[in-house]
Amino acid sequence: MKGIISLLKGKSFISLLGNGISALLGLLSFAILARYTSKQDFGIWIIFLTTYGIFDTLRTGMILNAFIKNYTQSNGIDEEQNVIGSSWYLSLIVNALYFLIISIIYLIFNIFSILPQYHFFFLWYFLISIFSLPLNFSTWYLNAKLQILEMSLVRIFSQFLFVIFILFFFEFTIFDKLTIVLFCYTLSQLLTSIFCFFKGWTGLSYFGKRTKQGLNSLFNFGKFSMGTLLFSNLIKGSDSFIISKFLGTIAVATYSVPLRIVDFFEIIVRSFAITNMPLMSALHAKNDIQLLRKEFERKTGFLFFLLLPASIFCIVFAKQIVVLLAGAQYKDSYYLLQLFAIYTAFTPLDKLSGVMLDIINKPQSNFIKVILMLTVNVVGDIFSLYYFGTLESVAIVSTLTFLTGVFYGMYILNKSIEVNFLNIFNLGFGEFVLKFKTITQNKI
Repeated sequence: MKGIISLLKGKSFISLLGNGISALLGLLSFAILARYTSKQDFGIWIIFLTTYGIFDTLRTGMILNAFIKNYTQSNGIDEEQNVIGSSWYLSLIVNALYFLIISIIYLIFNIFSILPQYHFFFLWYFLISIFSLPLNFSTWYLNAKLQILEMSLVRIFSQFLFVIFILFFFEFTIFDKLTIVLFCYTLSQLLTSIFCFFKGWTGLSYFGKRTKQGLNSLFNFGKFSMGTLLFSNLIKGSDSFIISKFLGTIAVATYSVPLRIVDFFEIIVRSFAITNMPLMSALHAKNDIQLLRKEFERKTGFLFFLLLPASIFCIVFAKQIVVLLAGAQYKDSYYLLQLFAIYTAFTPLDKLSGVMLDIINKPQSNFIKVILMLTVNVVGDIFSLYYFGTLESVAIVSTLTFLTGVFYGMYILNKSIEVNFLNIFNLGFGEFVLKFKTITQNKI
């Protein structure tokens, strides 16, 4: 029993549990929207999230990894506060640049009547980018401090509010459903940010501790990390844009349902990777390369075996899962889920290899990795839709894109710190068996 309690109190388990609950709530909100909005509106919502995600990626990419790396390698409280203040200042600069770019784009779109059906997006872009900043920074700050439980609570609280709001406003208001969704999403971000501010999780009190040297350090590392995360986000975003161009927004909605299901697992992996970044970054700072390599191989392999049953389950019960999530109107997209599920278990090899490249000071290699993946995806999507015109062909391209990232990332890590494919599975399986025995046999 003590073994189980120790396991449950572990930061890795808390991280997985918190990220899992948050991802489940995100999946629930997705299911509600898929069932209660038209395919046309749902497709537009997906496009909105995709385009807003580009900005959020710019902000997160510029700050997150650089912030965690610098914070965990700081010498003393003064240096930690300097990193926090400089990160806040850089976040505001990124936000200001975003406002400027969005304003210019809006003017161009308005003057030349480009995509008039999407002009209403711009107001919501402004509001969400402002209201979400304290929320986002709180998760970065808490992550760097290894306050995993609090960080998980922030994510869960935001997702929970969004679910409650859309259920309430769908039931008791008569406004346009798309407007309701945008309003509820914005309100949930605002209230969560206020909650974080009053809990003292934003780190805003250290804003005055910023320095020019701190800003330069963050920017020099973050510019590669930002490019990496941006192009990584564009890999799946490009699917939506290209599908919309060739097949329309209804096809975007159809494609997004099975993709969202596998994204549920990817969110957990990505969050797990970022949560463990401070620990591995500290090992690199101590120049303990052997232990760093072992930790990477062990955790990557453990996540592989953790996701393998879920991957198999999605292949076998694909149709039932799709119908359960989004309703019978999307049942014909189950074959896409089967294709996506083939590589789901290997997601940790892609995500954790990217984080590791940043940790060992090779953000340029990580950037090249996602550039290669984006190139394969865009060229493959255009070719497949032009010659075959099916969503199935796009899903096959996504598999090839993923494999490109896995093999390139592992190739660079093998050259740099001698990471080994076989060790990943051996150590990962051992870790998986150990955790399983701890739970089932009540060992200490």
